Amino acid sequence: MLIILMIFLIISSILVLIVKRNKETFYIFSMSISLTLLIIGIMLYIAKKGGISSKLQDFYFFNTVIKTYVQYFYITLDTLGYLVAVGRYLFPLFLLLLAIHYSNTAWLNKSKWLKVVITLLPISTLILHFPTVLYYFAERFNYFTILLSNLSFIWVILYVIASIVLMVVEAYSVQITFFKRRFLLIMLFVFSILFLYLLYFGQNPIQIYQFYRWGNGIYYMDTALSVSSYMTIVIINVVFAVIGFTALLKYTKNMFDNNKEDIIIQRNNKMMQTGASVFVHSMKNQLLANQVIYKRLNKEMDSDANQAEVIGYIHQLREQNELMIERIDDLHQSIKSKTLHLSPTYMEDVVAISIKKFSEKRPDQNMEVNIHENTEILADTTLLSEAMYNLFINAQEAMDTKDTKEDKSIVVTCYQTRKYAVMEVKDYGSGIDKQKMKKITEPFYSTKNSNYNWGVGLYYVQSIIKEHFGILRFESEKGVGSTFTVYLPKLK
Repeated sequence: MLIILMIFLIISSILVLIVKRNKETFYIFSMSISLTLLIIGIMLYIAKKGGISSKLQDFYFFNTVIKTYVQYFYITLDTLGYLVAVGRYLFPLFLLLLAIHYSNTAWLNKSKWLKVVITLLPISTLILHFPTVLYYFAERFNYFTILLSNLSFIWVILYVIASIVLMVVEAYSVQITFFKRRFLLIMLFVFSILFLYLLYFGQNPIQIYQFYRWGNGIYYMDTALSVSSYMTIVIINVVFAVIGFTALLKYTKNMFDNNKEDIIIQRNNKMMQTGASVFVHSMKNQLLANQVIYKRLNKEMDSDANQAEVIGYIHQLREQNELMIERIDDLHQSIKSKTLHLSPTYMEDVVAISIKKFSEKRPDQNMEVNIHENTEILADTTLLSEAMYNLFINAQEAMDTKDTKEDKSIVVTCYQTRKYAVMEVKDYGSGIDKQKMKKITEPFYSTKNSNYNWGVGLYYVQSIIKEHFGILRFESEKGVGSTFTVYLPKLK
């Protein structure tokens, strides 16, 4: 039973690593591998040591056939002991590295030597547990194995305690609901497999090296295990392994959905660029053809009383034609390459520019602005204010489509959290169906039936925010309204 759950855990952690390869997923994958190595080593040790109750035997091996196969599986005691050592000492290392990765404590993340020092202790312990090294020192120094066992146990406990404290503090400090839910999923997974680790980490690798000199060992080798104790162990193992697997699977699905959404957006973006380029090229050819016609018309013009007036019209058409070509060239260049120029600015300034531009178009629309903290961010003021302007336009159009006489304001709220500067745009419009929520940022998708709305506004907004290393989140309720929230990294 236990080994099946561990296989599921490994599969799901591999999926996480495949879907998104970064430090976070690497640490999660490494923790799962370490725990699996520890438990596999312990199961081999149990099978070869024997002396366990038939109920525990069924839990670990399903039946006597598998137990017998594992019992006679060829592996030396040195290899088996070191297998347990690797799982036992790498798990707390990756656990603490994951906790530091999540922590927002400045000196923890900025210290270059901290991770080196943290890694040095487990690596040194593994070197000292290597059979050749261990036997060398054990023969020359009395009590070496006892001292090594005690020191190893102490630093493992300290690493675990430090990891728990860092993750609990971080979970308590996260203010944004979306990020808190995501982090709680990871904590659920981490604490569930940590509990499994704490059930089995008491197995000393040196005990396996000295197979014929030690007694039964920790609880799972106790021949006098009671029925209630057995049931407790089984329930704890199964429950926490299932919780860990479920949490990690859900987390993997969320990551996969986000990556899939990014891929769709990138593909649609490429299609949009290709389509726009083709459009620009065909329009330009047509206008160039018009220029030829104008030249011929001018050349073939008869000299009559209205000639001066006709020539004036020709000049006007030529000027308009050249202006259109110039504007299409500008459009083509903006589609072909759009470079952001990021510089320090304040959230209030970006919002002020956006509101000014919006008020010029809709002076009749009331705006309620609440700036709780004027946070400094790194941004391209022109593009970011354009993105916020598009959110205002979206909010205004949503309120226009709602069949009501209520004159409500668009509410703009600015505040900050520990990591993010937040700009929130809330409207009291018609809202969006849940089925349509996932599509509203796709290019050319629009719920509005208008020849003037091409459905690129929210796609444009999301693209700009991602270029600013930010996140766009939105919530909506049909008939009540929508809230669009922009999260941007704080400069300081």
